Amino acid sequence: MTIQLVSDPKTPISEILKAVGSDGLLLESEGQARYAVIPLDDDLIDYLVERSPKFIDVCGQIRARMTAGRFHSHETVKALLDGK
Repeated sequence: MTIQLVSDPKTPISEILKAVGSDGLLLESEGQARYAVIPLDDDLIDYLVERSPKFIDVCGQIRARMTAGRFHSHETVKALLDGK
């Protein structure tokens, strides 16, 4: 992982993201915490989402609304649109 010193706090995020590459980047700024910037892939997104208490809570609320008939699953909507 490459280490990049960010001396100007107003450095555009687009410049930082260009430097990330496929291995990621460790950002350092004097007097500030270090930050790792890593490229996202499906496995990492799944890992993070599965461990998010807020996301899990929202999914539970959606399931409850679906059970109450207020919302429908993707499969149900497809079946309704296909006339099955």
